[in-house]
Amino acid sequence: MATKKKALQIGAGMVGRCIVHDMISDFDFVVLDMSEENLAETKRLYPSVETVKGSATDKDLIAKLSADCDIITAAMPGTVGYLVTQIAMELGKKISNVSSMHGRSDEPYDKIGQETGGLGISMIGFEPGMSNFFGGRGYYKLDKCEEMYVYVGGGLPVNPRPPFNYFTTWSISDNLNQFNQPTTVVRGGKEMVIPALSEVMDFEIEEFKNLECFTSNGLGGLFRSFKDVPEMAAYTVRWPGLAAQMRLLNDLDLFDKEERMLGKVKQVPRDILIDIFSKKYQRQPGEVDMSVLKIVVKGIKGDDRVTYTWEIAQKEIPETGYTSMAWTTACTCGIFARAMVDGKLTGKGMLAAEKLAKDDDFYNWVMAEQAKRGIFYKEKVEVEKNVKLWEK
Repeated sequence: MATKKKALQIGAGMVGRCIVHDMISDFDFVVLDMSEENLAETKRLYPSVETVKGSATDKDLIAKLSADCDIITAAMPGTVGYLVTQIAMELGKKISNVSSMHGRSDEPYDKIGQETGGLGISMIGFEPGMSNFFGGRGYYKLDKCEEMYVYVGGGLPVNPRPPFNYFTTWSISDNLNQFNQPTTVVRGGKEMVIPALSEVMDFEIEEFKNLECFTSNGLGGLFRSFKDVPEMAAYTVRWPGLAAQMRLLNDLDLFDKEERMLGKVKQVPRDILIDIFSKKYQRQPGEVDMSVLKIVVKGIKGDDRVTYTWEIAQKEIPETGYTSMAWTTACTCGIFARAMVDGKLTGKGMLAAEKLAKDDDFYNWVMAEQAKRGIFYKEKVEVEKNVKLWEK
């Protein structure tokens, strides 16, 4: 019997526990979290893991816990997730991290890893993550990429329930960020920063014909990796009505992070909003979620204009015990973690999912691994023949 490898999982929320679920057949786990409740639930589900209560940003503790580990995996809110990546790079470790970078570049952590021998990949979940992977795949299949669009809706209720037609299956703080975080798009070859929710449009995928989407900060590293693509934007997908509700809250300055007098008490408006939404966004027993993704990449190949589309409307798989959002995110993190440990991904510094998709063998392996977990992305190719000949 082969000796199990070792992993340190930082974060024991639903996504963190699901990463353990994905990898525990081949890895012995230490799980770090500040929440005794999260650690207890992890121990209940996976009795063999060692649980440790502590901070995700305690470098000395992480150094101790990861000393004999083959990989660090992480699922923390974006407010601290980037610090986990930084610590891993400083320690010269391998890390697969689902956490949002909140618009930060990987470049500083790449430089650290180049010096220490650390190897990492950040934002490697459903989105960002597979969204970047498919964006990069389309880019490299074309001779000239002209447009790239990302549409993602994580944790959508299959059956919407008022007042928001949404429930949260992930970090409430990161969830709310998409409604007021400055949003990077590329228009006419120029990077532009526009307010979230600036553009709202109808959206459909598979049997779900009446969704909506709005501009949000979901490009990840795509606009940094592919600076020659003149048109690029990301959109968050929701059931109709939520964008208008969030615009109203924005107009009332309820996303503000600065303390001010509210009534006769000093309060941070965003803290109040998070407290309210933590209750209103709660998932009710029996509710089922789905995660939708559509990546559209357009450009020229030879004399033809080609459009590549990848899409999925992944409904929750009840027998897994996890939401679709957790499953699609954690499985991707686990797949790329295994690739680093097994030597499919090598080197030093930070890797970018969009650049890894260029390799045919690695792309096919990732898709096969996703399929093993019941996640089947559909790929469509549309060709307009001889367009370049007509332009000559």
